[in-house]
Amino acid sequence: MSAAAALAVGLATGTVFSTTGFSEPESALWDPGAKAFYVSNIAGRPDGKDGKGWLTRLDELGRISNPSWVSGLNAPKGLALSRGRLYAADIDLVAVIDPDAGKVITRIPVPGAVFLNDVAAAPDGSLFVSDSVGGAIYRISPDGKAQEWAKGDWLENPNGLSVRGGRLYVAPWGLKVVPGRLYWLDIRTKKRYDVSPSPLGRLDGLEPASGGGWLVTDAEKGRLYRVDSDGSATVLKEGLKGPADLGYDAKRRWIVVPLLGEDLVEGYDQTKLPVPPPGRPF
Repeated sequence: MSAAAALAVGLATGTVFSTTGFSEPESALWDPGAKAFYVSNIAGRPDGKDGKGWLTRLDELGRISNPSWVSGLNAPKGLALSRGRLYAADIDLVAVIDPDAGKVITRIPVPGAVFLNDVAAAPDGSLFVSDSVGGAIYRISPDGKAQEWAKGDWLENPNGLSVRGGRLYVAPWGLKVVPGRLYWLDIRTKKRYDVSPSPLGRLDGLEPASGGGWLVTDAEKGRLYRVDSDGSATVLKEGLKGPADLGYDAKRRWIVVPLLGEDLVEGYDQTKLPVPPPGRPF
């Protein structure tokens, strides 16, 4: 198949780019100010403190512009932007990065953390960080102090995080024999409210979708879902190999998914994927 024919097939299925050159890509993040995607590379053991991990910078079309943009990390995973800084979950600490310089400026230790996975920024400048192995969620205050915020099996081994208003949405991996379901926690009371009426999958990435609802990846089943506010889930893509923590450009409706099983990052045009039935807004 020629390159032109391959591009035509990709566009017909909603694929806008498919980029290689990564080493166990785990998380993607869109930076609208810089018009760039950032991708974390584990590059070894997911719990290895070996200094081999790095971040890659892609341009707005998904092409690699700086393959080793930020180096000297261990096994970086979830990413978040807040107040001019980029944050990366890195096993038991959060690396604070100056995105203009492309350098780590400090590291925030998270006491008690086992396997930090995703980071979500709140409007007040605080951060929430999931610990998928430790079964906990930590909060980092605006002045950089980390403490345990919630812990227990009731969190279902939290993975993907996103803050919307006074709610912390959680896409959990699930317990040993029971897959996770999408839910949210009231940030003030920590009370849990389920979005998914039943277990959905081994959930990883989580992003709010344009037009309402949520984009969620299931790493085990190789699926990309859109989950509506009533909990109904529509498969947008399947057959993916290790879809992890997705990024999202809401303006173009581009969904960017790191594929851990292929060392590949793909971008999909949401408008060309299956359209879920209408539902109530969040």
